[in-house]
Amino acid sequence: MIKLTKNFRLCCFTFSLLCLSLFVSSVQAKTLVIASDVWCPYICDDPVLPGYVVEVLNEIASSNDLKLELSIIPLARALDLAHKNTVDILLALPSQSIANAKLQKSHASFGGLYNDFYINSELDWHFKGMDDLEAQLNNNISLGTVNGYEYGDKIAKLLKNNPDNIFSASGSSPLNKQLRMLQLGRLDILLDSRFTVQYQLSKLPNNTIVYAGTQGDFTPLFLGFSPSLSKELMQIFDQGLAELRQNGRLDHILEKYGITDWLQPLAQQNKKPLNIISE
Repeated sequence: MIKLTKNFRLCCFTFSLLCLSLFVSSVQAKTLVIASDVWCPYICDDPVLPGYVVEVLNEIASSNDLKLELSIIPLARALDLAHKNTVDILLALPSQSIANAKLQKSHASFGGLYNDFYINSELDWHFKGMDDLEAQLNNNISLGTVNGYEYGDKIAKLLKNNPDNIFSASGSSPLNKQLRMLQLGRLDILLDSRFTVQYQLSKLPNNTIVYAGTQGDFTPLFLGFSPSLSKELMQIFDQGLAELRQNGRLDHILEKYGITDWLQPLAQQNKKPLNIISE
């Protein structure tokens, strides 16, 4: 009887180890679908420089025997597919966008943004506050945004109250579309982040687009996980980012895109003084 009990316990222990091994193997063998629109330098449609967020996730996946499949699609569609568990991870989103889509959120931030305004140099305007911006819209000045993006409560209220003067771009490369319109004078003011706009402007010939002020403060960006994704998988990406930051690999990746770690003091991130209005 004692021998049978020992054998039974041994079998149970062996079975438990087997189940744990199968769970780990299933996690490691899983292919995760990640999605975003083009938003360089975060996410780029470039096999050599695919965006620093993509490179960070690829490194984390490689270290954990995970496979990633990147899909470049419009953000509004990506949010819908993630909510339906068709897409596993969305890249570089503010917490408000993640909450609105009822997704899970990474604990660690994977970047950040500002609400920055850009204009064609022919337009004599600089952001002085929300009342000033609304007055411009009431004078039939057009403002460019991106469909599916969240800009905070104050901007959201402004957009809602002035739909006729808002051009909300969609598609897989909405920022490039907006910049072309701004360059050609078909758009008056562009609202986006300095990190993405400056990256694109550095490649634009005969650039006539200039910075025109900032609304609000630095906004961290997170990964948005589908509702069904396991806590274990989400934790892998949080821990992986911390490891890349600690071993210096994160700085190496960011250097290729001409940017620095977003957790550094903001004074070190901004090489040029910018007019930021926190209202």
